[in-house]
Amino acid sequence: MLFEIALIVLPVFLLITGGFISSYIQFLKKSLVDGLAKFFQDLGIPFLLFFNFAILDLSNAFDFRIIISFYTSMIISFIIISCVSYFIFKQPYINSVTLGFCAMFSNGVLLGLPISELAYGSDSLFTNYTIIIGHAPLCYFVGITLIEFVKNDKAKFVLGLKNSGKAILFNNLAIGILLGIGFNFLDLSFSTKTEEILKRGTNWIIPLALFTMGGVLYYYRIATSYILPLAIIFTSLMIQPAIIYFLGIYSWGIEMETLRNAIIMAAMAPGLNAYFFANLYNNSREIVATTILISTGLTIFTSSFWIYVLS
Repeated sequence: MLFEIALIVLPVFLLITGGFISSYIQFLKKSLVDGLAKFFQDLGIPFLLFFNFAILDLSNAFDFRIIISFYTSMIISFIIISCVSYFIFKQPYINSVTLGFCAMFSNGVLLGLPISELAYGSDSLFTNYTIIIGHAPLCYFVGITLIEFVKNDKAKFVLGLKNSGKAILFNNLAIGILLGIGFNFLDLSFSTKTEEILKRGTNWIIPLALFTMGGVLYYYRIATSYILPLAIIFTSLMIQPAIIYFLGIYSWGIEMETLRNAIIMAAMAPGLNAYFFANLYNNSREIVATTILISTGLTIFTSSFWIYVLS
């Protein structure tokens, strides 16, 4: 049973490993990896989100119990790691917020979508997309607000919030989602032939992005101590999905078939956006990079574990 489950998630990690090895042997130079990463961040993934939200069946009812459970688990994970970093590992306040951001920002698009689809089929992805709508905006809002509050006086804090609000609403990922939802709400549609061509094109985006992600991970600078990264990893891969599990099953009484995609989304390794956030405030980059690198490798085992638990 566990072997069969491991085979479900294996293709995702073979692609990441392929990119990592290609960078290691210098088949993928850093300049090429940076260019590919920028392409997928600015155009590839936003277009994927636009297309899938454009064709998403919005007649399905949003289950707000799942959304509340997922976002609650995010905030709890953020609080746990922020407090652990600040009080136990004596990290500065801003660094602690950055590490908390890393703990709550699961890689729901590049890892969550393909693993959910491989495990439960494409018809199950409605839950994933409803979570994705507010995932990044909420993470950035919490992280930026707390850091700007400490860094600046009241006037600069308000200005910082305005600027961060613009950054959240007008980044390419958010634009892709909003355009897709708008396209859907206006009841617009692609011709059958156009939709088929676009679907074939988008089918290549995540595999190529995963390959690129492996290349990006190779070029990360790694921290010398692994204790704090391991604490973040355990929180991200085990505690966060466990919170959703118990909230969904025992507090809301949600059926497992409805809840499982949200749990898989939460059980993914921290996304590359966590590193971008650390880079934005110029702190904790090596710890965050180490966390992303190790947790991405471990996700093949932890995601198999969660698929087994949820089966």
